[in-house]
Amino acid sequence: MKTAAQNADISEVKLFNFRPVLFAAVFLCLGIVFGYLQIIDGVSTWWRCSLLVLVLPIILYQNPKKRKRAVWVVLLLIVAFTLGEGAFRIKTHDYLQSRYFEGEVTAVGRVIEKREYEHSIFVILTDVSVDGNDEKGNFIAYLPATFGENVRLSDRILLTAKVETYKTLFDEYGFAANRIRDDIRYRLYSIQDTFVTGHEFDLFLSIRERIVSVIYAGMDETPAAVTVALFTGSVDGMDNALLENVRYGGIAHIFAVSGLHVGALYLFCRKAFKKLGIPKLLDWFLLTAVLLFYAGVCGFSASVVRAVVICLLAHLAKNLWLKVDFLQSLGASAIVVLLISPTSLYEVGFQLSFLACIGLALLSAPIQKALEKCVLTIEKVVKKALRLDRRARPRPRPKNADTAPPSMYERARRAVLSFLSACIGAQLATAPVQMQAFGYLSGWSLLLNCLFVPLVSGVFAAFLLLIIIACLLPTPIAGMLLYVPSVVWSALLLLFETLDFSAFAWTGVTLSGGAFCSYYAGVQFLSDKWNLAKRQKRVLIFASFATFVICIIFGNIL
Repeated sequence: MKTAAQNADISEVKLFNFRPVLFAAVFLCLGIVFGYLQIIDGVSTWWRCSLLVLVLPIILYQNPKKRKRAVWVVLLLIVAFTLGEGAFRIKTHDYLQSRYFEGEVTAVGRVIEKREYEHSIFVILTDVSVDGNDEKGNFIAYLPATFGENVRLSDRILLTAKVETYKTLFDEYGFAANRIRDDIRYRLYSIQDTFVTGHEFDLFLSIRERIVSVIYAGMDETPAAVTVALFTGSVDGMDNALLENVRYGGIAHIFAVSGLHVGALYLFCRKAFKKLGIPKLLDWFLLTAVLLFYAGVCGFSASVVRAVVICLLAHLAKNLWLKVDFLQSLGASAIVVLLISPTSLYEVGFQLSFLACIGLALLSAPIQKALEKCVLTIEKVVKKALRLDRRARPRPRPKNADTAPPSMYERARRAVLSFLSACIGAQLATAPVQMQAFGYLSGWSLLLNCLFVPLVSGVFAAFLLLIIIACLLPTPIAGMLLYVPSVVWSALLLLFETLDFSAFAWTGVTLSGGAFCSYYAGVQFLSDKWNLAKRQKRVLIFASFATFVICIIFGNIL
């Protein structure tokens, strides 16, 4: 018989641990989705009332003593939803308020991005004036290759051309989230005359230009293009066939500067500052300066900003002796990014980054436990077989076995299984979005990630420091410093130049909204975040993935 106290304890068990920042981020995303549906699909504002279905259970199923706190939580979530909807509406409304041009104009602007192609140069211009009038937003233009060779980042150029105004929120690929985020409102075409009228100093662009020039001067062309992509996120110099094969290999994310790169730099700086004995407060400011500086060199891309916010929040909480919760930090970074650029929610890069982090947070621990059970079972079977062969009695277990420190083998086993579980968790969480966005899933992804992710994480900070030193030295000496990295990259790239990774990819599957919902329902029930009985969890997991399979069958076969 259970006592009253035990029954009271059971009644106090929470279904899950409520994380206010994470849930606020989720409701912010829901608000952005509602704003999209309202503007694009004309959904009635009355659908906003359905929000009550999500927030009322928070009050109704709370202990009566805590219902006052639950009311405040509900207000927080409603405010987050309203901010998301409002931010999306303001952003898109402002984007569409662009002046319309007719005929030929004279435009002057500063180059903030440059991509070289075979017959043309693609540039993005900011601080643009048209016929002497300053215009909001950025312009894009394709310049003749002969002229583009003379254009540098941060040059001011004058063009005589026609102007197309982007008057819709869509392009040929769907909702133009990237274009809206970068505030690209116009396209210059039928370009007649082009002149460089001056050069404006920009610290980050100048450093980026120096880094790129030093890398290309000190390395062979292909390794140099890969290195530039690795450190700046720009893949423009990479051969298209090579880049496509890397994507089919499932490791193209190492060329999109994000959490992998920022995290490696963050850990390197933490260890370096700790060894130098720098005080905690100064340590945080120095770390902030380093990460923001690197983000500036990368153009403050959304993926870099997300990773920097997560790292700085986690480090600040640790310095203040606060409990660091990865999901809370992830929610805070999502709120910061989405309030600045609400359309980022519809970018594939944003979705993959956050889903990978969610996969790490939700699935790593249960996957690691499952892998450890499998390994221990195999070890027991092997040991039992060896003992039978030797016909020897098993040795008695030492008395201090439970308190003795883990052996080198046990530490290595845990490290390997931890890394494998993180890779598998990230792969499971991002698989549907990859399939929907790119049309395929790589069969080599897990294997190649296990090879390249530790390599990039291990050498990234040291390699970056080497490049910075090379930038401070004369270019011929810099070439000597980068000789070994050039040889190493050339050897690694042979794998992608000789093998065709597209031969082992799952293609031809489309996913409906129901398939997405059921899949991610199953994923979150696989985690250890729900306080449910094992039987209940198994039923929910089976029901979720069974629904997913049924949606796949109906959507692709029937």
